[in-house]
Amino acid sequence: MLAVQGLSVRYGPIQAVRELSLEVRPGEIVALIGANGAGKTSAVKAIAGLLPHGGSVTLSGKPLPRRAERALRAGLALVPEGRGILGQMTVAENLRMGGYARRDRASLPAAIEEQMRRFPILGERRDRLAGLLSGGEQQMLAIARALLSAPRLLVLDEPSLGLAPIMAARIFALVEELRAGGMAILLVEQKARQVLKIADRAYVLETGSLRASGTGAELAAQGLLSDAFMAAGAG
Repeated sequence: MLAVQGLSVRYGPIQAVRELSLEVRPGEIVALIGANGAGKTSAVKAIAGLLPHGGSVTLSGKPLPRRAERALRAGLALVPEGRGILGQMTVAENLRMGGYARRDRASLPAAIEEQMRRFPILGERRDRLAGLLSGGEQQMLAIARALLSAPRLLVLDEPSLGLAPIMAARIFALVEELRAGGMAILLVEQKARQVLKIADRAYVLETGSLRASGTGAELAAQGLLSDAFMAAGAG
């Protein structure tokens, strides 16, 4: 599905990501974890075509375009940190925007209704400005909008950020539901212990470099979750 080899990202003289390699297989949740400043967001932005980078990124064996819109059309949907919703547009308008890259535009109205069944609160709020939604409702909207592009790979950057524990648990449960439906998911999180409960595999970043990878049990056995650099996200 997704194969990343030797990914490097620089901001002028600062190297944010160094030679990162990872993969996400079909129907799998893969977590990318690490403390603030570890390079997680830079990595997924580069993968999604939002930042220039070195190395290679392929999706289903084909090079992933290095422009965000083309990457979206190729099958990668990113829910960015901060959600990226259009606050001055209604919920329904945000959802329609999510489908602009679909090849089967005629099916968009039915797909929107499907997302409103998945997230009933969005159906109730369909005519409300998205900026007036609660943080949890905005995150649901951001995920629903991404799903409307009919992606093969869903990338979630800090989806629990700023959410109450109950709402964060709902988001993680949704991620598991999507995997059960066959979706491949790359999940970026600071909350290491929570996300490793649902992830099939994980990669640990420290100051832009890959420190370790494996299953949650394997990483816990290495003692990584009690390390100081993970303390902010251990939860």
